Formats: sequence, C-alpha cells, structure tokens
Amino acid sequence: MSGVRQADPAFAGRVLWLVALAAAALLLGPLSRAWALAPDLGHGWAAPMLIAYLWWERWPQRPGLRAARAVGAGSWVALGVCLMVALALRLLLTPYPLWPVAVIVYTALLIGLALVAAAQVAGAAGVRWLGGPLLVLIAVLPWPGAVERALILPVREAIASLVAEISNLAGHPALAAGTSVRLAGGWVGIDEACGGIRSLQAAVMTALFFGEWLRLPWRRRVVLIAAGGMAAVVGNFGRVLFLSWRAESGDLARWHDGAGWVALGFSLVVTGLVGWRCRSRAGRKAEAGKPGAATMKAQPPAPVVSKSVPTGILIWMVTAVVVLGGIEAGTRAWYARGKARWRTTVPQWTVRFPEANPTLRHVPLGESAREMLRPDVFASASWRERDQAERSANYIVWRTGQVARSAPFLHNPTICLPYSGCELEEELGVINVSWAHGEIPFHTYIFRRMDDTLLVAFALWDPGRGGPLQSRGGGWMGWWRDQWRDVREARQDQPAQLFSYAIAGRGGRDRLAKDLSALIRPVE
Repeated sequence: MSGVRQADPAFAGRVLWLVALAAAALLLGPLSRAWALAPDLGHGWAAPMLIAYLWWERWPQRPGLRAARAVGAGSWVALGVCLMVALALRLLLTPYPLWPVAVIVYTALLIGLALVAAAQVAGAAGVRWLGGPLLVLIAVLPWPGAVERALILPVREAIASLVAEISNLAGHPALAAGTSVRLAGGWVGIDEACGGIRSLQAAVMTALFFGEWLRLPWRRRVVLIAAGGMAAVVGNFGRVLFLSWRAESGDLARWHDGAGWVALGFSLVVTGLVGWRCRSRAGRKAEAGKPGAATMKAQPPAPVVSKSVPTGILIWMVTAVVVLGGIEAGTRAWYARGKARWRTTVPQWTVRFPEANPTLRHVPLGESAREMLRPDVFASASWRERDQAERSANYIVWRTGQVARSAPFLHNPTICLPYSGCELEEELGVINVSWAHGEIPFHTYIFRRMDDTLLVAFALWDPGRGGPLQSRGGGWMGWWRDQWRDVREARQDQPAQLFSYAIAGRGGRDRLAKDLSALIRPVE
C-alpha cells in the first residue's frame, strides 16, 4: 500500500491478537448458534475462513502505529455503555438465537468495539485494514422478517407462478400456490434449505468477498452484489423448473438435494466470474489514466509511526476483551446451570405404547413432516383394544432449540385434523389425567369426517416448568415479559411435549382418562 509505512513487530503482534480475540468473540457467541440452527445460514461457516484469508492476504500492507494519544473519559464511558448493552443482548440471544435485530445489533456492537480499538492504535488506516474483510458478515446474519416479506417472498411467488405457466405450456398441468407448485407428481416447494434465500445470501457473501479481495470501487461492488442476487434467482428458477419436470416422473426425492446444490454452485460461479470481470475493467481504466502525471491523484502522506502502543489504549483494549470474554463465559454458565436444574428437579414423563398388543402398528414420520416439525423424539402408533375400536396416538418431544415456541400450537389436532377433511363437532372441555407426580390437562374434542366420528384428546406440556405449555401473548409488554422471564429462569431451550390420542367412535369417553393414564410413564 503506497503512503503507509511498515508496522513495527510490536504493533503486528498486538493487531493479530486483537483480531483473533474479536473473531473468537463473534464465532463463540450467537452467530455460531444461529448458523447451526437456521438452514438458511448454513453457508455462514465459510465466512470466518474468508475473513481470515483476507487479513492474511493483506498482512504485508498493514498500517503502522499512529502517534501516541491518551484515552479520554468519554471513551471509557462509551465502553461501559457498550458492554452493558452487550450483556443484555447476549443474555437474550441465548434463548432467542435467531432474533434478527438482536443478532445484527450485537454483531455490530462487537465489530464497532474492534474498529474503535483499531482506530486508537492505527487511525483511519487501521479501521480500513481491519474492517474491510468484516463486510463479509453482512451476508451471514439472519435477515429481518420485513426484508423477507418485502423482497424474498415476492421473488419466490414469482418463480412459482412462472414455473407453473411453463409447465402448463409444456402440457403438464400445474398450479402455483404461494411459493410452491402443485403438479400431478406432487408438490415442488421453494422454501427448502438448499434453495431460495440460502442461494441468495451465499451469493451476496461471495460478492462481498470478491469486492474486498479485488479492491473494487464501491460502485462496482454494488453491481457485483446485484449480479450475485440475480444469479441466485436464476439458479433457483432453474432448480424449481427442473424439479417440476422430474416430479412428473415420480422421482422428485432422488433429484431434490442435487438440484439445490447445482443452483447454489451456479450462483457462486457466476458471482465470481462477474467479480473478476469487474476487476479487469477497473484495471484497464486505471491503466488508461496513467500517461499524464497531472491526472494522477496525489498520494496521502505517510502516517506518523509511534514506537509503542500507549498504556492507556492497551488498558482500554484489554478491559473490553476481558469483560466480553467474561460475559460470554458467564452467559454460558448461567444457562447451563438452568438446564441442569430443570432436568434434575422437575419430574418428567414419557409415553409407552402397548407393545404386547398384537394389533399394534408403528407409523413412521414422513420426511416433509419431519422438516416441518423438527422433533427430537417422535412416536406414532395405532392399535385395537377388546372393544375393537381403533386407537391412535402421537407423541412428540422437543428438547433443544426454539421450534417448540410455535410448532405445538401450529401442528396439533385442532389445526391438522380440519386440514385433513375433519370437522369439529363438539368441544368436550378439559380432563385432568393422573400420573405419578400430579395431573396433566388434556383438551378433548369430537371430530367428524363424513359418517365417522373421532374422540380426540391432546396435551401440550412444558417439561422445563412442569406444567402446561403456554402460548405467548399479551402484546409488546407481555412479549418482553416472556423474554426476560426466560432469561431469569435460564431457559436456553424451549422444551415441549405433545401427546395426542384418538379413539374411533364415541364410546370411549368414559374410559378416556384411564386409557391415557395407562400410557403415561414417569421417567426415573
């Protein structure tokens, strides 16, 4: 880099140390958990490697130390405020790792502290050197729901409509329903993990990387990001069109994953080629401006290089890193303690089907239903008792993550049975079923489908609190109370159990509670 002096060994070691600690704070915090839980962010694990490569590639051009400068009281006050905000966000992001606004603010806060430290050590040149590669993180953060509703969802719906039109023109009847396409061979969705937003965000990450690696001007970087987004849309359109064609042959599952990876690879390759093309044009433009010395831009003067980092700056940096590390360690210890407490102090129960019954048939969970429910435990079976009435039961357990905050309320008999053609005939109220450590409330209903009736009972249970699972509500204040209640109780995950039981006909009402009690067993 012209106009910048070489750094001394002491500065090089300290900057490397700062970068390593900042990267560790980001990766060991909520970003890594978000990448692990969200299929759309699976490409996020590539971001640390790309950032590390960019830092390594530009290590010879690192800036020198600037003149010594004292750390004022304002810097310490700002640091204190930032650390308090970081503590609150870190506590909230453990039970809510995919909360987009909180993830973005927390990440921006940590990056901001690192850039302030770089500015204190090496001035504006240090900020540019450290912050440029961190732009890659923009594409590996969860995007707010408003962005998806305004940008992603309309694109998906347009792809589905266009694919349906092409299929109809080709003589294959198809109907677009939201972001999916209905064909004779089945549904072709656009929301699966290997397509859609993952391709788009991965292409944006690739564009940001090439823009920084090739040192492109900002206008060309914007063009590159737009080209990457278009490549992702085109690749995903080709994927859905191909799967719609294969669906007519009945082997959709065979090609599903492969088509997704091809679409992803297409968007990344196209983005890289466009980036290299932008670099070539920028290089030719720079060469065209060289003949006249008067047309060349004046080079900025070299910064003043100090011999060592002032003690006050070092203390400020060490304080920030130590406190952030303490926040990370304390948060993990707090929630680990909470998990151990509820598992050892709250009585647990499970369900045991009548395995000795010769009519018992276990029912596996379909792949599409598994992707929708994402359970940790699933068991389903049907059997007949002496009265020859058919029984069926489903038992679902969520132990980790946040799926249970919504899935049990969206996928229980009152929701799923009407979608399958059943009509709610009568609500029978709540019955309390006894077990070894108390009672479990079951909601009971009568459903009808044509001439058949079905007696249905189900319970939603929170094994973390040892009581019925409650839905979130109460407006913004109620929502905030629920968030902080989980923090106070150190609930990193939302565990839940859903047990549904059905008897064909109406004759089982009198013995329903006894039947349910016989299936529930305490966990020793």
